[in-house]
Amino acid sequence: MAKDIEEIYQRNQKRYHSSLATAKKTDNRLVYYRSLLALIIIGLLIYGAFQDVTGMYWVAALLVLFFMLLVSKHQKVRKEITHLDNLRQINEQAIRRLSHQWSDFPRTGERFLLSEHPYSGDLNIFGQGSLFQYINATNLETGEEALARLLSEPTNLKDIRARQTALQELAPRLDWRQQLQAIGMGSQYKAGELKKLWLWAKEKSPLWQSQAIYLLALLPITTWLLFILMAWQWVPTYIPLTLFLLQALLVTVGQVFVSQAFGDTERAAAELARLSRLLTHIEGQQFQSPLLVELQRRLLRDDKSASQQVKALSKIAVLINLRYSVVYHFVNALFFCDLYTIRALEQWKRQYGMYLEDWFRVIGQFEALASLAALAHDQPHWVFPEVKEAKPFLVAVNLGHPLIKPATRVCNDVALPRSGTVHIITGSNMSGKSTLLRTVGINLVLAYAGAPVCASELRCSLMHIYTSMRVQDSLEESVSSFYAELKRIKLVIEAARRGSPLIFLLDEIFKGTNSRDRIAGARTVIKNLARQEVIGFVTTHDLELGSLEKENPAQIQNYHFSDEIINQTITFDYRLKKGISQTTNALALMKMVGIEV
Repeated sequence: MAKDIEEIYQRNQKRYHSSLATAKKTDNRLVYYRSLLALIIIGLLIYGAFQDVTGMYWVAALLVLFFMLLVSKHQKVRKEITHLDNLRQINEQAIRRLSHQWSDFPRTGERFLLSEHPYSGDLNIFGQGSLFQYINATNLETGEEALARLLSEPTNLKDIRARQTALQELAPRLDWRQQLQAIGMGSQYKAGELKKLWLWAKEKSPLWQSQAIYLLALLPITTWLLFILMAWQWVPTYIPLTLFLLQALLVTVGQVFVSQAFGDTERAAAELARLSRLLTHIEGQQFQSPLLVELQRRLLRDDKSASQQVKALSKIAVLINLRYSVVYHFVNALFFCDLYTIRALEQWKRQYGMYLEDWFRVIGQFEALASLAALAHDQPHWVFPEVKEAKPFLVAVNLGHPLIKPATRVCNDVALPRSGTVHIITGSNMSGKSTLLRTVGINLVLAYAGAPVCASELRCSLMHIYTSMRVQDSLEESVSSFYAELKRIKLVIEAARRGSPLIFLLDEIFKGTNSRDRIAGARTVIKNLARQEVIGFVTTHDLELGSLEKENPAQIQNYHFSDEIINQTITFDYRLKKGISQTTNALALMKMVGIEV
């Protein structure tokens, strides 16, 4: 089945590659035609000037109009080339994602890493080699933020089910999702820069909100009337010239205020055009799931679509960019063009400025949902989990780690059917203990995001996830790794005492202290947690902790991973088994690396 999915992407890639080659040939022809036409126009002008043939100027003028049409056509072809190349890249990335060759994908989500987060650091949710890097198909900053929130923030059962329904609708719409991604590619805005545009859109400028300022538009009209009267010799020449110089002075002095009024719009022209196309793409699709319908509804204001309004703003931004032309400065001094542009801009801000941020965020949510929908499409053998509002429990069949290649992935069954259940997992080094904890955690993150999970079946309650696995010391805060681990485990205990439904994943508990204190501390923590409305896993090398099962067999169970040493080679099967580990491999590993023991 995975092979069938890969073949779909391969066919798409070939189709877009072929269309791209055709578009590039058209582009080359248009470059030739434009160059030839430009030479002909120049030749006609030169011939007309030297031979004093007036008709040549009319022919040249007609050819200039044709040249402008050719330029417009060429721009569309260039945009088509960019779009087709984006689609080709998207399908290439999809093939690489299927074959787990995605480690160099640029958007890793590292900026969302928080050292104090309950689980994201330990479960590889963000950063290099992370879940975010694996599934992320967003382009806008708001898309990245929406996806990050789905993978790291608490949720509720209603939202989970709404997202599951939305993903099931989006998953088969491959072409629509890829078009959404292709349109959004190429954004030049870095993290945090969009917020400046939103703030500008919401700003109210007392100067430009005042209608009196626009009375200045009467000055150019007066000046032109006086120039006409001057031509008839009804007024002296110095009067209209003086007014024109006054206009030029006002334009020069007012540039500071004008630049403030335009804000970030000058730079945003391309981004707004892209946003308009994204909105058009979303508005043009009919959806059935309530979440997608509601998101689409937010794009309609005053019976006008968001795409239309953003397109209007984009056109104003294009006009603003004309200010960098030398000719524009002269025309602006004659007609006060900036004044009319600012008026149009302020009217737009007054009507729609407060909605711009929300429109970006709606697109961001569509991008995030499309990223998760791609996962559902590409992994048809994964399942949507059954999440319930109940006391903590987790039951999973053939649970595997989604970031491990299918060829080497080993799946296990886990069952913590009631609150208070704690699984103590023993096993030798590299046998799979930590991987199991991450497998459980990362699949729960996917489940709560509304995405499918890497399992044949997964049923669970809605729980907070707490981990203590990859604990590090901090030189800046003078904190040892052991003390850092204590702080993490304290968070688990405090949350459990508050009655928060949670699952904890504690890897090699209290590994930073001596064996006597470690075993005593671990026994106390495990026994206390088993009395709370929580479930969890604890991995350890201390086989003595296995005795806790005898003291409370209904809630504390022993599981282990094993290995075999044959001819000085250690092999692992990574299968979770009942009971306490009976094997060790530390001494064998020491010998293998050349340490005498």
